[in-house]
Amino acid sequence: MLLINFFQAKYIGLALLPMITILHSGQVALVDGRLREVICMPHFDSEDDKPDVSCWLDKNTKFICPKTSCRSTKYPAVKFGELLYQGCLNDVAQKYNRRVHPRNYHHYPKGDGKYEWGRNGFVSAFDSASQLWYNCLYDGKEDNKDTYTCSDCKEASNPTN
Repeated sequence: MLLINFFQAKYIGLALLPMITILHSGQVALVDGRLREVICMPHFDSEDDKPDVSCWLDKNTKFICPKTSCRSTKYPAVKFGELLYQGCLNDVAQKYNRRVHPRNYHHYPKGDGKYEWGRNGFVSAFDSASQLWYNCLYDGKEDNKDTYTCSDCKEASNPTN
Protein backbone atom coordinates (compact mmCIF):
# COMPACT_ATOMS: atom_id res chain seq x y z
CA MET A 1 0.00 0.00 0.00
CA LEU A 2 2.83 2.37 0.88
CA LEU A 3 4.43 1.67 -2.49
CA ILE A 4 1.22 2.62 -4.36
CA ASN A 5 0.88 5.87 -2.39
CA PHE A 6 4.50 6.70 -3.18
CA PHE A 7 3.94 6.31 -6.94
CA GLN A 8 0.65 8.24 -6.84
CA ALA A 9 2.41 11.26 -5.34
CA LYS A 10 5.04 11.10 -8.08
CA TYR A 11 2.41 10.92 -10.83
CA ILE A 12 0.48 13.85 -9.41
CA GLY A 13 3.67 15.91 -9.45
CA LEU A 14 4.35 14.89 -13.05
CA ALA A 15 0.78 15.74 -14.02
CA LEU A 16 1.12 19.21 -12.47
CA LEU A 17 4.43 19.98 -14.20
CA PRO A 18 2.97 20.63 -17.70
CA MET A 19 0.19 22.75 -16.19
CA ILE A 20 2.70 24.91 -14.30
CA THR A 21 4.82 25.26 -17.44
CA ILE A 22 1.82 26.33 -19.53
CA LEU A 23 0.65 28.87 -16.97
CA HIS A 24 4.12 30.37 -16.60
CA SER A 25 4.76 30.57 -20.35
CA GLY A 26 1.52 32.54 -20.75
CA GLN A 27 3.13 35.38 -18.85
CA VAL A 28 5.87 35.87 -21.41
CA ALA A 29 4.62 34.33 -24.64
CA LEU A 30 2.85 35.95 -27.55
CA VAL A 31 -0.90 35.35 -27.60
CA ASP A 32 -2.27 35.28 -31.16
CA GLY A 33 0.93 36.99 -32.27
CA ARG A 34 0.51 39.79 -29.71
CA LEU A 35 2.32 40.55 -26.48
CA ARG A 36 0.26 41.71 -23.52
CA GLU A 37 2.61 44.47 -22.39
CA VAL A 38 5.86 45.95 -23.63
CA ILE A 39 8.05 48.46 -21.79
CA CYS A 40 9.28 50.78 -24.53
CA MET A 41 12.93 50.96 -23.52
CA PRO A 42 15.20 52.17 -25.07
CA HIS A 43 13.17 53.70 -27.93
CA PHE A 44 9.65 54.88 -28.66
CA ASP A 45 8.55 56.34 -32.00
CA SER A 46 5.19 57.77 -33.03
CA GLU A 47 3.70 60.02 -35.68
CA ASP A 48 0.89 62.46 -35.00
CA ASP A 49 -1.37 61.17 -37.79
CA LYS A 50 -0.94 57.43 -37.14
CA PRO A 51 -2.90 55.34 -34.60
CA ASP A 52 0.01 52.97 -33.86
CA VAL A 53 3.43 53.50 -32.32
CA SER A 54 6.77 51.70 -32.53
CA CYS A 55 7.87 50.39 -29.18
CA TRP A 56 11.40 49.01 -28.93
CA LEU A 57 12.02 46.32 -26.32
CA ASP A 58 15.75 46.44 -27.09
CA LYS A 59 17.83 47.69 -30.02
CA ASN A 60 16.77 44.74 -32.21
CA THR A 61 13.18 44.00 -31.13
CA LYS A 62 10.41 46.32 -32.32
CA PHE A 63 6.70 46.07 -31.54
CA ILE A 64 3.77 47.91 -33.10
CA CYS A 65 1.19 48.96 -30.50
CA PRO A 66 -2.01 51.01 -30.45
CA LYS A 67 -1.19 54.55 -29.31
CA THR A 68 -4.20 54.49 -26.98
CA SER A 69 -2.74 51.52 -25.08
CA CYS A 70 0.41 53.40 -23.99
CA ARG A 71 0.91 54.85 -20.51
CA SER A 72 3.76 55.92 -18.27
CA THR A 73 5.71 53.03 -16.78
CA LYS A 74 6.38 54.97 -13.57
CA TYR A 75 2.93 56.60 -13.27
CA PRO A 76 0.32 54.31 -14.92
CA ALA A 77 -2.42 56.98 -14.78
CA VAL A 78 -0.36 59.13 -17.18
CA LYS A 79 -1.50 58.35 -20.74
CA PHE A 80 0.18 58.80 -24.12
CA GLY A 81 0.98 62.46 -24.74
CA GLU A 82 1.12 63.31 -21.03
CA LEU A 83 4.60 61.93 -20.23
CA LEU A 84 6.82 64.81 -19.15
CA TYR A 85 10.59 65.32 -19.18
CA GLN A 86 12.02 68.39 -17.45
CA GLY A 87 15.19 70.46 -17.56
CA CYS A 88 15.66 69.65 -21.25
CA LEU A 89 17.88 71.56 -23.64
CA ASN A 90 18.60 72.08 -27.30
CA ASP A 91 21.99 73.77 -27.74
CA VAL A 92 21.53 74.47 -31.46
CA ALA A 93 18.23 76.34 -30.98
CA GLN A 94 19.54 77.82 -27.71
CA LYS A 95 16.56 76.53 -25.74
CA TYR A 96 17.29 75.54 -22.15
CA ASN A 97 15.48 74.21 -19.09
CA ARG A 98 12.44 73.20 -21.17
CA ARG A 99 9.57 70.85 -20.35
CA VAL A 100 9.00 68.28 -23.10
CA HIS A 101 6.03 66.00 -23.74
CA PRO A 102 7.84 63.49 -25.97
CA ARG A 103 6.28 62.14 -29.13
CA ASN A 104 9.47 60.10 -29.68
CA TYR A 105 12.33 59.30 -27.34
CA HIS A 106 15.65 57.48 -27.26
CA HIS A 107 17.13 56.63 -23.85
CA TYR A 108 20.90 56.51 -23.28
CA PRO A 109 21.30 55.24 -19.67
CA LYS A 110 25.10 55.25 -19.92
CA GLY A 111 25.40 58.23 -22.26
CA ASP A 112 26.18 57.96 -25.94
CA GLY A 113 29.88 58.87 -25.88
CA LYS A 114 29.18 62.11 -27.81
CA TYR A 115 27.04 64.28 -25.57
CA GLU A 116 29.47 65.42 -22.85
CA TRP A 117 26.85 66.41 -20.26
CA GLY A 118 25.01 63.10 -20.62
CA ARG A 119 27.68 60.80 -19.19
CA ASN A 120 25.33 59.79 -16.35
CA GLY A 121 22.50 59.08 -18.77
CA PHE A 122 19.92 61.09 -20.65
CA VAL A 123 16.91 60.81 -22.89
CA SER A 124 16.76 62.45 -26.29
CA ALA A 125 13.12 63.50 -26.77
CA PHE A 126 11.22 64.94 -29.73
CA ASP A 127 8.71 67.60 -28.75
CA SER A 128 5.68 67.86 -31.06
CA ALA A 129 4.89 71.43 -30.05
CA SER A 130 8.29 72.90 -31.00
CA GLN A 131 9.21 70.20 -33.56
CA LEU A 132 12.66 70.01 -31.92
CA TRP A 133 14.75 67.29 -30.31
CA TYR A 134 15.89 67.96 -26.74
CA ASN A 135 18.37 66.22 -24.47
CA CYS A 136 17.03 65.68 -20.97
CA LEU A 137 19.60 64.64 -18.36
CA TYR A 138 18.92 61.96 -15.78
CA ASP A 139 20.97 63.89 -13.17
CA GLY A 140 18.57 65.16 -10.53
CA LYS A 141 15.53 64.33 -12.66
CA GLU A 142 14.42 60.76 -11.91
CA ASP A 143 11.26 61.25 -13.99
CA ASN A 144 13.44 61.74 -17.08
CA LYS A 145 14.10 57.98 -16.87
CA ASP A 146 10.40 57.23 -17.36
CA THR A 147 9.20 55.34 -20.44
CA TYR A 148 5.94 54.27 -21.99
CA THR A 149 4.49 50.82 -21.43
CA CYS A 150 2.12 49.72 -24.19
CA SER A 151 -0.22 46.75 -24.46
CA ASP A 152 -1.80 44.67 -27.23
CA CYS A 153 1.46 44.90 -29.19
CA LYS A 154 2.50 42.87 -32.21
CA GLU A 155 6.13 42.16 -33.08
CA ALA A 156 7.19 44.03 -36.21
CA SER A 157 8.25 41.81 -39.09
CA ASN A 158 11.17 44.05 -40.07
CA PRO A 159 12.56 45.77 -36.94
CA THR A 160 15.17 47.85 -38.78
CA ASN A 161 12.52 50.28 -40.07
